[in-house]
Amino acid sequence: MNYFTFEENENGYTLTDYLAKEDPSVTSAEIPSGYEGKPVTAVGDCAFTSARYLTAIKIPGSVVEIGMETFSGCSSLAAIELPEQITEVPDECFSACESLKKVVIPDKVTEIGEYAFNSCRSLEYAVLPAGIKSIGPGAFSSNPELKTVNIPGGDIKIADSAFNNCPKLVLKKEPKGFTGWLKSLFKK
Repeated sequence: MNYFTFEENENGYTLTDYLAKEDPSVTSAEIPSGYEGKPVTAVGDCAFTSARYLTAIKIPGSVVEIGMETFSGCSSLAAIELPEQITEVPDECFSACESLKKVVIPDKVTEIGEYAFNSCRSLEYAVLPAGIKSIGPGAFSSNPELKTVNIPGGDIKIADSAFNNCPKLVLKKEPKGFTGWLKSLFKK
């Protein structure tokens, strides 16, 4: 059964809505790589918001863009593998994904938006790519189980509130030349 709606874009199709958000019998979703002979290249804003029964979502490699709040409130989502071609994790994309335990951000991502992983109460571990340039306000805030974030070296803009309310956090690698309020979180 097709649980998705699509809208044509310049490069193919955008998945605009997931139609089984309230169906407890559907616990996983696989986004198709194509629709009507064209690639699915984006997942739109709020497409999966509050799909609380989903524990797993498979995103195809054809997807190059994910919208704001796309998976926000998917409280049972335990794992996600992001497509390698995305360059940004937008604002509130995974906010309140309370069962998410680990996230590995793809290599091409340069920006993590505001509150992207806020209130992911089970999140313990995050790996950021070498090319990351910006971590927005509240990006990883209010994650009481977050213990480890691997931050690569380089020039990275980290917002003051990026890691607020993460009492167990020890950052594994200090970006070169980093000073300021976050310095005390880096493992010596």
